[in-house]
Amino acid sequence: MDRNILPEEDIINILPGHNYTIVHKLNDKPNTLDFKLHNHDDIYEIVFLQNGDCEFGVEGNTYKVNRNDIIFTRPFEFHHIICLSEKPYERTILYLTSEFFHEHHCEEFLDIFVNRELGTGNIISSAMSDNALRDSIQRIYRHYTNKAYKAAEGCIYEFLHLLNSTKSIEDNSYAKNERIRDIIIYINNNLTDSLKIDDISSKFFIDKYYLCKSFKKNTGYTLNRYINYKRILLATELHRQGQTLLQASLNAGFNSYAHFYKMYVKETGKPPKSMN
Repeated sequence: MDRNILPEEDIINILPGHNYTIVHKLNDKPNTLDFKLHNHDDIYEIVFLQNGDCEFGVEGNTYKVNRNDIIFTRPFEFHHIICLSEKPYERTILYLTSEFFHEHHCEEFLDIFVNRELGTGNIISSAMSDNALRDSIQRIYRHYTNKAYKAAEGCIYEFLHLLNSTKSIEDNSYAKNERIRDIIIYINNNLTDSLKIDDISSKFFIDKYYLCKSFKKNTGYTLNRYINYKRILLATELHRQGQTLLQASLNAGFNSYAHFYKMYVKETGKPPKSMN
């Protein structure tokens, strides 16, 4: 099952009847690869770093990631890894769909993902965790690869409990540009408004040409593309909840279905009806 919107991203294969998967990945020379800025539309992603010289970028913030750190994102958080050297990049990644929490009646475990500002609190450092947390995710992987899926699910409950119990009170990220961080939060809180560049530049007392240049430098996206992409994600979620494509596109902030259609095709290479 492809859980990404953008076609260039890795496909996350979730077995039928399951709402999770776990994979182990190793890149021997990672700084020769292009780890693109991306997001997942219905996936909670948890990465256990086992080796690497990495930084983790998410919604305008950057975290230095060390061995045995755990980083995580919720749906619609733009993120990517920056490998700073050719040191092998090794990680175990647990992917959970939103349905996992609902089906297993464990919504309380969503706390660490959702009760924080966008792009903040995305890491639990090895100094804040203990061996139980790391052992737990390794048991999930071992059970899953042995097709002991019920045992893997049991370990996921334990892992999520430990993850929330170890919720970091520190935020060792650093924003490349605090004003851009504020603008990102503002955009995500006001997607259904007009969000014209002139209005944003006036609100934040910043020259619009400098704003556009600085936003692209800090996020990898132009301001308009970021807004349109976030609206596509919102429209996708509203459609999943039962709204028609027309209703979803207008309620996500597009001024017409034609504009939504054009932006969706531009970003995904396929028409919106393909999401059905």
